[in-house]
Amino acid sequence: MNYKYLKILSIGTFLFLNSFFFSSAQSQDGINLNLNVGSCNNNNICEVGTEDFFSCPADCTPIIIPPTPSPSTGGGLSGSLVIDNVFNNLTVEVSYNTAVIKWKSVIPTMSNVKWGTGPDYKDGVLRNINFLLDHKVELTNLKDGTLYYFNIEAVTLLGKSNSLENQVFQTLSLPDTTPPGNPTNVKANSVKSGVTISWENPLDEDFDYIRVLRNTDRYYSSPFLGHVVYEGNGNYFTDSNAKEGNKYFYSLFSRDRAGNYSSGSLIDIVFNGTGKDTWGTKLTPEEKVETLPSTYIISQRASTYDFKVGDTISLSGDDSINIKTNYSSSTKNDDMWVEIRNSDKVIIGQYFFSRIKDLDGYTHVTIPALEKGGYYGVKIHRYYNDQSRIVNYGGFQVSKVLIGGGYSYSWYLLWFIIFILFIIFILFVLLFVILPRIFRNNR
Repeated sequence: MNYKYLKILSIGTFLFLNSFFFSSAQSQDGINLNLNVGSCNNNNICEVGTEDFFSCPADCTPIIIPPTPSPSTGGGLSGSLVIDNVFNNLTVEVSYNTAVIKWKSVIPTMSNVKWGTGPDYKDGVLRNINFLLDHKVELTNLKDGTLYYFNIEAVTLLGKSNSLENQVFQTLSLPDTTPPGNPTNVKANSVKSGVTISWENPLDEDFDYIRVLRNTDRYYSSPFLGHVVYEGNGNYFTDSNAKEGNKYFYSLFSRDRAGNYSSGSLIDIVFNGTGKDTWGTKLTPEEKVETLPSTYIISQRASTYDFKVGDTISLSGDDSINIKTNYSSSTKNDDMWVEIRNSDKVIIGQYFFSRIKDLDGYTHVTIPALEKGGYYGVKIHRYYNDQSRIVNYGGFQVSKVLIGGGYSYSWYLLWFIIFILFIIFILFVLLFVILPRIFRNNR
């Protein structure tokens, strides 16, 4: 056959195969194909505007400088020079719950991306069947503040593949807006040198320090209103500037390392240098009950209860108790707090409602787990217009009992002890009754 006709036949076959293959691979997100091969002059120069990789592969195949081979390869290069350069300019743009992975390849490739929280990439797979030069993969529904591993596999038009293993990124961490627990077991005493305030620090892992503020007119629920008399992570301090006969209002706030403050605990005392106070045992004058157009809800674990004036609610002392209200006020320094007294009518805790509303418009106060079973009186106070009023009251009937140094002997522990005794009984019967009979019968 004449060489000229053979060349024409080869070009025609090439055109047909390219037209069939690329038309099946092209999509809206794929590569733009240029099948104009008439301009290819085969001079080993890729002429801009008239020739490209698809119309003239003989002139426009990229010349790639291969990476330096690693010592483990023995100095040899495996595969083509092009396939080693399909993961250029790799970047990962992260947010709290998404990641966008981008890279470029010198020739069109399909991609296969796997990712996961471990190097086994078990969380997901994304495949792109289009042959692209610029690659972009978006991963969604990720966990915030989490390290992820990913791998990319690339396949060329000729079916050759390469992969990029053990790549990592970490999503951003959501800001910490959860306040720490309040100082608990707050007590005030008069000593010769001044007023001594003591407390127990919260158990939060990110607890930073306690801030104590003193006021002479009333309680304030803000950690920024009043005279700061103490900051630190200790458990007590003595206010040596207290004056004989004056009444002082102390607000104690826990702060975590993210800068969040607790809702605050509160206590007041009239300084008496002789040390003969009656704080906590002296009943305040009966205050007028002034209900508000609001709802109060008490929750513990998965149980919730409406808390209306005079209600007594049965609760367990094994868990903290949450009280929330949807009352809203635009008045400055309109503060609310809850007062808890034991069956002897001694105050065991006072805690402000939080200053931040949740998505449902409620503000909260958390009462730590109560130490003993029995009845606890509850009053919700509101201070506004320079006056303190009771806006709700009632009680908790607590079923839990703590004995001695705070060890819980609740019913489930009792059942555990019964179970252990039962196992001991079974072993005793097996060892001293059943097995001896079996041995005797086998003789």
